[in-house]
Amino acid sequence: MIYRLFSTTTGAPEPHDRRPALSTIGCDDPAWQRLVADYRSTSRTGGLRDHARLWRAARGRDVLILNGAHDRSRRYRDLVFAVLLKAGYRLRGRPVPPVLLVDATWEPGSRALARSLPRLAPLLPAAARAAVRALDGDHLRYVVLSRDERSRFADTWGVDPQRVLFQPFPHTLWNLPELEVGSGGYLWSGGNSLRDYDLLEEAVRGLDLDVRVHARWSPRRPDSPIRAATSSHEEFVRSLAGARAAVVPLRPAVRSAGQQTYLNAMALGKPVVVTQAPGVLDYIRPGETGIVVPPTPQALRAAIVDVMDPANAPRYAAMGAAARQDVLDRFTEHTYRTGLLRHAGLLAPERA
Repeated sequence: MIYRLFSTTTGAPEPHDRRPALSTIGCDDPAWQRLVADYRSTSRTGGLRDHARLWRAARGRDVLILNGAHDRSRRYRDLVFAVLLKAGYRLRGRPVPPVLLVDATWEPGSRALARSLPRLAPLLPAAARAAVRALDGDHLRYVVLSRDERSRFADTWGVDPQRVLFQPFPHTLWNLPELEVGSGGYLWSGGNSLRDYDLLEEAVRGLDLDVRVHARWSPRRPDSPIRAATSSHEEFVRSLAGARAAVVPLRPAVRSAGQQTYLNAMALGKPVVVTQAPGVLDYIRPGETGIVVPPTPQALRAAIVDVMDPANAPRYAAMGAAARQDVLDRFTEHTYRTGLLRHAGLLAPERA
């Protein structure tokens, strides 16, 4: 079957735009566009010109919606801008405009930075906490991706838990125009953030399975049934679309991870097996829309054997269909953006 998916575009704010909000995460949802002017870099992201242009675009806005997931490749642009915004307004004795910092999925010690700067790795947790103190204030709200993270985030970073908000992440398949969905004979896995592929390798040891992993990881055992490789985003998703089932082995941590991967698999109607970790139960209803197991080789192996057994195909096809419907009902771009608008105070809160 072929699923028709959707594409999004972003644009820079028009001159003298008076929409109440400015955002660095663009979207063409009509409800979003009525209230939010989307900012897009036209110069080097995180450079001086980029910051100056973003500052000008932010003037006069009632609220700013910034991307807390900007990493080293983007020079942590939105996080640096949040610090500059706070400092600039306070130096002039003016109240800092409200800021919603989206996708604040942080850890005190960045694994990526630790790999690239091993000598500085012991200093990274303290540096990260100092950075959060520099941008934090009563004007700022943090958006996390799981209920578990609301208290964990507040404790980890020393911020007011009332300013930590939960907004479920959406599936992200709208950026592919067309996708052929099948049901091949292989088990699929992918992604890099907080994955435990050593656990997966131990779980499938000795099984007569075709297991394909799209990640920066290599099998440890010469007799491993896993074929692992990095791939483009398009190859990653098309391989997922052709799999019989998907497995996401997560490493427990202070933050959640993997939502994009297993939500996309569910949106394609795939049965998913996910190990217990923060946030998983916010997205998966165990036994109904997916399988959630303890992060042990034995539990993961049993679930994989069951989901890959052809005799169980009708049961897991029904689970995949239920998962797809649940994602299309609760975890779409529209539900995500509407939630952000509510958190930003631009829409009335949902009624209980």
